[in-house]
Amino acid sequence: MIYDILIISIGIVIYKGVKTMRISSKVECGIIALIDIAVNSRGNNIVKLNAVSSRNNISAKYLEQIIPLLKHADFLKSAKGSGGGYALARDPADITLNEIVNALDDTIFTTSEFNDQLEAKATETIAECLWTPVNDYLQQFSQKLTLKDLADRFIEKQTEEIEPMYYI
Repeated sequence: MIYDILIISIGIVIYKGVKTMRISSKVECGIIALIDIAVNSRGNNIVKLNAVSSRNNISAKYLEQIIPLLKHADFLKSAKGSGGGYALARDPADITLNEIVNALDDTIFTTSEFNDQLEAKATETIAECLWTPVNDYLQQFSQKLTLKDLADRFIEKQTEEIEPMYYI
């Protein structure tokens, strides 16, 4: 079955059977930055913003707008000075995707609201059968997925890319 549904309130697009979640670049870049810092700050290392920027092809100026939101949410701590940068403020296993998304954009997991001019029973039915279950699923899923899960999978994917060395 081919679906062409745009669920604006929670940002899900189902197109031709492929399900994707459309989120803002702020949320996407914030998640990428946190994964990068989680991976590169292991062993109490400090990660410089410019290093995150260059590794992930994200503007340093854009990251400078996102990082304060992540610090305010208590995901990051900063170190000042010439050796300064960022590290995780909490264990990555204790930071959920739900927390990250809500810190960066608290509208993604909100309930849909319909136009008041639409027929009430129809909109209630749609909300009951579609929006509420989809939103509930996203809430549950995002509360189970942690930054540690994302960082571990990222490391796994990096390791898969390394070709084996053959010796003669």
